[in-house]
Amino acid sequence: MYRLGVNFDLTYITAGIVDETGKILIKESIPTLKYRKFDDIIKDMAHLCIRIVNKYGLDMDKDIELIGIGCYGSIDWHTGVMIYSSYFGFRNAPIADEMKKYVKIPVICDNDANCYALAESRIGATKGLKNTIIITIGTAISGGIIIDNNIYHGMAYGAGEFGHHVIIFGGEQCECGRKGCWAAYASTNALVRDSRIMAVRHPESMLFKMVNGDIRLMSFRTPFEAAKKGDIYAKEIIEAYTKYVALGLINVVNVLQPEAIAIGGKIRKIGQEFINDVNKIVDEKTFGQYEDDKRTKVLMCDLDYDAVIIGATMLKH
Repeated sequence: MYRLGVNFDLTYITAGIVDETGKILIKESIPTLKYRKFDDIIKDMAHLCIRIVNKYGLDMDKDIELIGIGCYGSIDWHTGVMIYSSYFGFRNAPIADEMKKYVKIPVICDNDANCYALAESRIGATKGLKNTIIITIGTAISGGIIIDNNIYHGMAYGAGEFGHHVIIFGGEQCECGRKGCWAAYASTNALVRDSRIMAVRHPESMLFKMVNGDIRLMSFRTPFEAAKKGDIYAKEIIEAYTKYVALGLINVVNVLQPEAIAIGGKIRKIGQEFINDVNKIVDEKTFGQYEDDKRTKVLMCDLDYDAVIIGATMLKH
């Protein structure tokens, strides 16, 4: 038997057939077009699932054990209801029940970061550890918590929203409505914002020149590339950004003391050197003088965004 995993993301819906080893056999994506009605989005998701199963020559009822869906938002995994998503604007959206209008097999939903964490703990960077955390850093910051090899959901299924703990009182505006959240300083969006500001202030900088003066072209990679070329302003941006990422991680370690925290999301593309720089600060500033074997390790996730698809197929009621 196979399982079908879905990454219900802000921009794309990606579905894949996954075997018992966690290998994706086939996957396809469609644009989410999140401004549409909920019913229309789920209809397209269901049709995508049906299409790839047929394309791979399988029968949905006979060959697919279940459909697991990783969603951006707070998900009641018992019922498959998206309780809330700030990005989609959905409240109490019955994803599983809506999918069952089109398929007869079981449908299980959970937060996408929880799915990511589950996949990493089973076949990825944190395999073999019992208590771990995955934090994805991209346009937003989210996380999944694994305790005793199981997802920790929290009372209202919103545990792991690490991006929305405040690190600077009255600081930068966050999309959640509060100010000074970790995501407002350590997301890739925040990095791009600060890089644009620096480029405008210093048109002589490599930051400015690399985008030909059009700061709309700034990406999260640009300051890292400019810093490698010796640009002092880019180095200043990267140094501050590294400290912001580490600051949030230190808070997480001090509260939960997991065996390891693995970093995924867009920032994973920057490479191991960045993770090493972050880990150095975390190791120096974390509370307590513990032996090396009792200190939380900061790792890079082994899996990319496909981890959401893979982890979704590992969900169970």
